Amino acid sequence: MGTGLEYQTNLADRLGEGVSLFKKSFLVLSLAAVVFSSALAVIITFINSPVLLIIFLVLYLIVLFFAIYSFSNSLSFSLGRLARIVQKGSSLLPDSEAVDLSSMEFKSLERAMRAITSEVNLRFDKAKSESSRLEAILNGMSEAVFAMDNNLKLHVVNPKARELFNLGNRDVKAMTLLEATRSTELTETAKKVISSGAPIEFELTFHTGKEQFFQVYASPMAKTNGNGGGSQGAVLVLQEITRLVKLERVRKDFVANVSHELRTPIQLIKGFSETLLDSVTDKQDIHFIEIIRKSAGTMENLTNDLLILADLENTDVNVRGMEEIIIDSLINEAVYSLEPQIKNKQIEIIIKCQEGLKANLYGSLILQALINLIDNGIKYSPPKSKLWISAFLENETLLFEVRDKGIGIPAEHLGKIFERFYRVDRARSRNEQTGGTGLGLSIVRHIALLHKGNAEVESHAGEGSIFRISIPVTLVADNLQ
Repeated sequence: MGTGLEYQTNLADRLGEGVSLFKKSFLVLSLAAVVFSSALAVIITFINSPVLLIIFLVLYLIVLFFAIYSFSNSLSFSLGRLARIVQKGSSLLPDSEAVDLSSMEFKSLERAMRAITSEVNLRFDKAKSESSRLEAILNGMSEAVFAMDNNLKLHVVNPKARELFNLGNRDVKAMTLLEATRSTELTETAKKVISSGAPIEFELTFHTGKEQFFQVYASPMAKTNGNGGGSQGAVLVLQEITRLVKLERVRKDFVANVSHELRTPIQLIKGFSETLLDSVTDKQDIHFIEIIRKSAGTMENLTNDLLILADLENTDVNVRGMEEIIIDSLINEAVYSLEPQIKNKQIEIIIKCQEGLKANLYGSLILQALINLIDNGIKYSPPKSKLWISAFLENETLLFEVRDKGIGIPAEHLGKIFERFYRVDRARSRNEQTGGTGLGLSIVRHIALLHKGNAEVESHAGEGSIFRISIPVTLVADNLQ
């Protein structure tokens, strides 16, 4: 659309130049004819010698020839210029009929220019219609939209953006993104998008009287002039997610508060059931009390895991502070804490850790993640089997791996294994002597994400599993000096 509109403006300018050139050429020719005719009449009147008259006439014809020749060149140049204008218009309008410019006369040239002007007007109307449609879409969007050039000068700002940043009816085209939003984060994002040519997505919080949360989508505008790659600006779309964030906070607070409130009565039930076991002698009563004690233990583990998850999801969790951790000591501590389960199933633990490996980590959280993975491996491994625990650097990443030869995980469950309360076989989990809460692997994943890393699993049914935590090497400190 932009090409057709630009051409319409250029066409009008160039046609004006062509007409002006025609007028000048005819004016010059008329003046020259008058001057030469007057001069010829005067000279003929005063020349009496036939020889001089002949010489003069010859010179006159020569001058007249060059005058006509110059005018012809001027006329040819004007016609050629108009022909090029028409040719350019034809190339811009593929639906127009082709015109043979080599044999074009004034009338055919006029008809061609009229046809092109009509077509350009048609396309101009279509562009206006598209512009109106785009404006209606932008006005109806609940997201704030900013469009700008490479210098961050604003071109388009929809009503939602004006409302969000209190722009009112101000002329935004005279403003930059920073002047309109007063946000350095948005400005830096736009600069990155323009320079890299790659889209960016992130969350942003505004504190303008009230706390507001936005999901920001930034993407470059590709050049359309055919001069290669790059961008000619950027588009920012801000979607408000304040309500969703507040609902998520309510959910987290609810889970944390309920878990805290349940903790005390569960501990009481567990404590009194253990006391009753010491005083009751009837086998049936002992059986029922033992069920109560085990159920209370399961609920206690569940509330503990829920509290851990709530703590991990807390936005202020970074106040913990990282510390330099010796990795092999961390692994040994995790194994030691699970010594009773290991001895009960006679599991052989094999530890492989790169010598001298250290890292800046949230130590207690990584310890919790390793305990969860090792405990998971013990539960689903057959008695007297082996469990491999390893830690090493690979491709600029710190990796923790726990590998077992247990029952494995079918392929259809691998994508959901780190979800909360997800179990591959719920019936089998209930039959475990130390039944899990279904939150252990979800906790592992949250701990990995807190370290800007990831948690993943490789497994095949009946062949065992490999659980892996990967952490970016930027967190690794002073390894193998």
